[in-house]
Amino acid sequence: MLKGKHVKVVTIWTLMILMASWAIGSSTSTLLAEPSGGGTTIVVDSSEDLADSVNFDNHTCGYTSGAIYFPAGDGKCTLRRAILEAGVRPDGDRPIQIVFDLETSDPNYDSTLQVWEVQIDESYVWELDRDNITADGGQVTIDGNTQPNGRNNGPKIMINTNRDNLATFGRSLEVRTSGNTIRNLGFIGGGQIILYEGENTIQNNWMGLTADGMGLSLASTASDQAERSMARGGIILPNEDSDNNVIKNNFIIGASERAIRITSGGDKNIIDSNFIGMNASGLLPSPFDKGIDCTREVDYDSSLWYGGRGIQVTGSENTIINNQIAGLHVPQSANDTPPIAMEISGDDHTVTNNLIGLDADGNEVGVCGQGMLLQGTEHVVEFNRIIHSRNGFDPNDDGTDFDSAIITQSFETGSNKWITVRKNIIMDADEATHPDHAYRFASPGVPVELRQFNPAKVTSIVGTAVSGTQGDDAVLPGPTIIPADCDNCTIYLYADDLDSRIESFELLGEATADGNGNWSATLSRPLNDNEGLRTQSMANQNGVIHNFGAGTTSKLSDTLYLPEQAPTSVSISGPTTGKTGIEYAFNITVNPDDVSLPIDFTITGDLNTIETTLNDNQAVLRVTWNSTGSKSFTVTADNGVGSAVMANHTINITSPDEPGTSDFFIYLPLIQR
Repeated sequence: MLKGKHVKVVTIWTLMILMASWAIGSSTSTLLAEPSGGGTTIVVDSSEDLADSVNFDNHTCGYTSGAIYFPAGDGKCTLRRAILEAGVRPDGDRPIQIVFDLETSDPNYDSTLQVWEVQIDESYVWELDRDNITADGGQVTIDGNTQPNGRNNGPKIMINTNRDNLATFGRSLEVRTSGNTIRNLGFIGGGQIILYEGENTIQNNWMGLTADGMGLSLASTASDQAERSMARGGIILPNEDSDNNVIKNNFIIGASERAIRITSGGDKNIIDSNFIGMNASGLLPSPFDKGIDCTREVDYDSSLWYGGRGIQVTGSENTIINNQIAGLHVPQSANDTPPIAMEISGDDHTVTNNLIGLDADGNEVGVCGQGMLLQGTEHVVEFNRIIHSRNGFDPNDDGTDFDSAIITQSFETGSNKWITVRKNIIMDADEATHPDHAYRFASPGVPVELRQFNPAKVTSIVGTAVSGTQGDDAVLPGPTIIPADCDNCTIYLYADDLDSRIESFELLGEATADGNGNWSATLSRPLNDNEGLRTQSMANQNGVIHNFGAGTTSKLSDTLYLPEQAPTSVSISGPTTGKTGIEYAFNITVNPDDVSLPIDFTITGDLNTIETTLNDNQAVLRVTWNSTGSKSFTVTADNGVGSAVMANHTINITSPDEPGTSDFFIYLPLIQR
């Protein structure tokens, strides 16, 4: 049995058991090693709560401070008592580690799962706070992996805040000091982790999962279906002092609020490698592993998968990186906005390398709402993948509303204001409920000069060699001209398939335009037969795109540019015999049908009078011969792509009165493509 030892440190914590719902997600994770070092160790040896209405808020595990705080008479150390003690110990006892040493004979041990369910009683509000207001506090670590034995594929310590009705469920852990660490714990039922201060670490926790990690743990265990509810939310940073926290590798599912939320100005936090909406394996169970069912029902329906809600960030200079979000869905009415995977506002955030709509096995399960909703300024949103997101709002035919996987909803103008959205991979299923555009801007939150700005256009694709110019000016009713000037801009080139959706399947290259907007690039690979190119432009100087700053990116091009097709052959159809003085017509066709235009035709040979009519990849040659004999001619077709192709034709011309011949006239009508 481990023994507690008092040395130094700790922090001011408040563990308040508020009426709230725990929203949590799960997945197997690599658990952290047992903490080591000096300070004070408090050993939790009972999974029970053991609170009583008279003096529970004065009981510690082993610390005495006059007549205010004293060890509980039963000699047991519960999690409630350990947290209280960690809050009231002086700074000389810090850092403080709360560790676990529970026996397999403990009444809340699950021998099948090899986990201990630590109970949180619903009857009281816990408050872990410093008694000495002049001390700094902080530096408390609670680590579930300090528990000896138990399983190694998930948290050994599961904290159960779940109760039998909505009036009493949901206890929240409120962290009101800095330098604290909460890791390797599972939370069953309602509640939240609320970080009121900075420099805390929340890592490797399960939130909202059942103890086996396979499903959603509802916030209430009531047998009445109407009393069952989604959990409230996961990890919340509620104020301007919530800075420099690290939220990493947590598994959060079923949040009726946000799985992770930074509000009211929290800055410089890192949200890294969290799994949201999936079970402990990072998956959705069958049949949802083939795609999330987004049926809208007001009440909880046990036949549906509820991954909860996603990430919401305000403040400034926050980093949202390497997170994986899939299967988001909540009970809702038909008119409610489905859960958005990422809502980003404020300024100067980095949003990169996140996966939305993909589970841990790479299944394209999707989410039930918008991929990303952006507001504010100076964000960098790049290298993210969004698969099968759905319209978060009703689409608008002019493309300025919420019909895109990524939407910029509002955008502060000015020479130092910008949002960079680039190099993201966006794919959607062929369903009416999915967005028809990878990235656009909302009206009226974004000025029309950016909403309608046309990115660069492609003028030539030959193999991997691509060249082009700046886009065409947009002409709106009035008329209003939106210039497409983009001198010295960066051009991004994305592969897209041939359906009507505007998507970005793969970034194939980029280029920098010259002062006139002209540019050239080499693709990383040739386009496939079922692919074309979409373009996107980014200003590298202030005031290039309207009055916005360097780094402003456009929407993707509405036009899908196809590779140039070289001619493969030319064919000539027409008569092989004829008479002098009669006009004959010959149809000339250049193959394939999608050969790049224009085509130059060169006709040489034994010709007398000649007339040609050209139409795309076809031509009609009309000839009258005035002399008899075998007449031959050659047609050469060249569009500047690949090699020219040619074909020969021979016709035998006789006089009108020569025996064995008769007059005839052949005209082969032009075949339209």
